[in-house]
Amino acid sequence: MGMKFRIFGALTIIGIVALLLVSGNNTVYAVPFEDEVKIGPYVDHVVYKVIANQDQRILALQAGEIEMDTNFFDPVHFPALNADPDIDIFSALRNGYGHLTINCRDYPLNISGLRRAFAFAYDKTRVTAEIMDGFNQEHDSIVPYVNGWCVEDAFTYHYYTNQSSIGNQILDDLGFEIDVGTGFRLAPNGDPFDIVIEYASSSPEIGGGVAQIGVDALHSLYIDARTQAADFNEYISRLDGHGDYDMVFYAQNFYGNDVDWLAYDYWSAYADTPYQNPCNFANATYDYWRDQLLYGTTYMEVFEAAEAMQHILHENVPRLIVYENTYLQAYRNDQFTGHVEDFSEYISGPWTMRKIHNLDDTLGGTVPVAIGQEPDSFNFFVSNSAYSGHIFKNLHASLYKYGPDMTPVRDLAEELLVETHADNAAVPAGHTRYTIDIIQNATWSDGTPLTAEDVSFTFTYHVESGLYGNPAGADLGDLIASSAPTPYRAVLEFSTESYWQFSSFAFDYIIPVHIFNDSYGIGYMGWNTWNPVFDPEEPNVNCGPFIFTDYEAGEYYEISKNPDFHYFPEEVTSTTSTTSSSTTTTTTTTTTTTTPIPSTEPLVDSPVDISYQVGTTGHEIVWTASDDNPLLYMVFRDNLPIISDVWDGSDIYVDIDGLSIGTYNFTLLLMDGSANIAYDTVWVTVTSGTATGPTGLPGDIMDIIILAVSVGSVATILIVVIVIFRNR
Repeated sequence: MGMKFRIFGALTIIGIVALLLVSGNNTVYAVPFEDEVKIGPYVDHVVYKVIANQDQRILALQAGEIEMDTNFFDPVHFPALNADPDIDIFSALRNGYGHLTINCRDYPLNISGLRRAFAFAYDKTRVTAEIMDGFNQEHDSIVPYVNGWCVEDAFTYHYYTNQSSIGNQILDDLGFEIDVGTGFRLAPNGDPFDIVIEYASSSPEIGGGVAQIGVDALHSLYIDARTQAADFNEYISRLDGHGDYDMVFYAQNFYGNDVDWLAYDYWSAYADTPYQNPCNFANATYDYWRDQLLYGTTYMEVFEAAEAMQHILHENVPRLIVYENTYLQAYRNDQFTGHVEDFSEYISGPWTMRKIHNLDDTLGGTVPVAIGQEPDSFNFFVSNSAYSGHIFKNLHASLYKYGPDMTPVRDLAEELLVETHADNAAVPAGHTRYTIDIIQNATWSDGTPLTAEDVSFTFTYHVESGLYGNPAGADLGDLIASSAPTPYRAVLEFSTESYWQFSSFAFDYIIPVHIFNDSYGIGYMGWNTWNPVFDPEEPNVNCGPFIFTDYEAGEYYEISKNPDFHYFPEEVTSTTSTTSSSTTTTTTTTTTTTTPIPSTEPLVDSPVDISYQVGTTGHEIVWTASDDNPLLYMVFRDNLPIISDVWDGSDIYVDIDGLSIGTYNFTLLLMDGSANIAYDTVWVTVTSGTATGPTGLPGDIMDIIILAVSVGSVATILIVVIVIFRNR
């Protein structure tokens, strides 16, 4: 069974978001070092090359034809890539999973007992052993394990192993009798039935393997079943339109820690709404918790609802989660540096594209990146393709972005004031008002200034176009006013108070009013016919760090640095004058520099593991560390923080005396002012007898535990950073 690890604390993860959003007089504060994080890009071009075959992508990476791959490679390639000195590997437990979406509308799959029987029979440990080579863990909850809201460990039973005996008993009790002629079960009404599990034809190993294990599970239940390869975009469109299917395999990623999507993705009222609830799931008990999830204002209210909804989905199985894998991404290290370990977008995400730069710290260069399929659309309202997303996430701006640690980072927003009636009597009771001051140097790629009118219009457009089917308005149903009282101030007012309201609008792409207006522009009805890039007649205006510059359909897609980007590394010119008394002449020297390229991560050594006899003294860990911009350090023992303090770049000493018999992991985490992170773990074993020297643990276990600490404790670190900066 895949190894389990738990990130550090739901309350910590959730608490940091609350702290970042509302502090003091309800004014949103952002991480103090975020301005340096946002500056970029430093390269001239990023070229996304379509390479459908994984083996070809691996060969292209090894040959230096690409710098990285947006896909996650099969662990079978790990030994070869890990042995290459010019290639580094990034690994992280996925904020997402592979799953089988089940059609809960059509008979007999609308019987929850049939879906539950299938879940018991499905052998997730086979996925671990045969498909993922152990680079994953079994998982049941609809909420990923890395998310602090996940209640996986609270489930009283799991679907990890082949438990077909339980599944067969469920089906017997429900009246699914076995036809003695065919050997397959009949539906309770006596009709024969079969189940088809579809998967993407481009994924024969993972998709096909997962589907075949599903067929094997159904056969163990005496159910007629088969796999079917299909076009990914075609069957996703079928799911979006609530078309015909039985079960479909695909993967899903999440880009934050919020779980308000539970209120939409499985809500009964959306069981026949396009682009919503593809499982066609309907359950009154589940719907009961929806309002509390959406409109609860305290953590405990929201957590109670999220927990109940996860338990209901676990029992009713509209989706069967088949794995939560460890993502492995490879990238070259011989030309560029500055890659960002992003726990939402991973190593090939938009933060890397903004921060990557030449090894010699010069500007410029072209970064070739592989994508596995041709993008389906560059209309972000309709696109279902992760490959499109990799590109247009570099093109578009929003009020806030999810930072590399999945906490909010200001983009167009400069300051945000959150008010309820308790804060401001002018706000009606039960309402929430957001006053957003935006930056004043943002410019659309056609030269038009970006103003609060664009911000206000964006959310009006989402609501109005939602009447014509645009899913962008799905979570803005409580928005009752959107205005721009001044050129750089927008005001949004909601008719409710909610724990989740900030995320319902903060990360949406802002669109230009002069392009999308309903008078002479794309208009509300044109939300799904807008076809930028692929139709040269359609407007393609953005204001992100890159602009779209070239493509050859099915071959490559080029984006280039946007010199008008609001966080572009600006040139700074300084002039000094020197007067010579002997010649009475003046020499003027002009020096031009650019915003400094971000420093690399802190350097830290790896002390040997320690073993000592219980009761002895004088034991300590000494980490030798350095950085050109040190900020703070934290030390964790068994994933719990024990020390946090300002770091001045000097060595770090940790007293480890007084431990009882056992084995402990001590992990140092360093952060510098450029938001670079480094970490190292030392294992300490306390014995009852003579010390035996370093103990050591297998490298894969070390990597997993280090990763657990590094991902899960970022929230705690940020709290400390904020306190430090405010006290300076």
